[in-house]
Amino acid sequence: MAEKKPLYDRQVQLHIEKIKMLHQQIEDLIIERIGDHEHASVYNSMIEKREEEIKSLEQKITELRRYDEVCKQRREELKSTSELIDKILEEERISDVNLRMLVNQVTIHQNEDRSIDIKFEMNGNFNCNTVMYLEPDTDE
Repeated sequence: MAEKKPLYDRQVQLHIEKIKMLHQQIEDLIIERIGDHEHASVYNSMIEKREEEIKSLEQKITELRRYDEVCKQRREELKSTSELIDKILEEERISDVNLRMLVNQVTIHQNEDRSIDIKFEMNGNFNCNTVMYLEPDTDE
């Protein structure tokens, strides 16, 4: 069952278990410190190291959970974009309306060497730039 969980879920669980273990170690150190006043500073140092490690693990858990939320949000955005594309592809031809739903702007630029740069600005959550090189006509 644990193998089916996403990697970040397993990492969060491992961090939580480590935090529990560190809290137990801190409690044990406090009990030992009570009985050994001579070495209290050593125990304090050991407790501080474990508390710092707990803070670090808690920060990692927060980052992993934030990553999970971003992934879920991105997955939903891509799903809606995918549904739009599927709907458009169901039709025999891409109509002007469908094309306008997909593409916000096309920029075409002819360079000095007569090559052409084409940039597509998309309307969905799949914006990307495409640069295409077209061989110049040699007939002229």
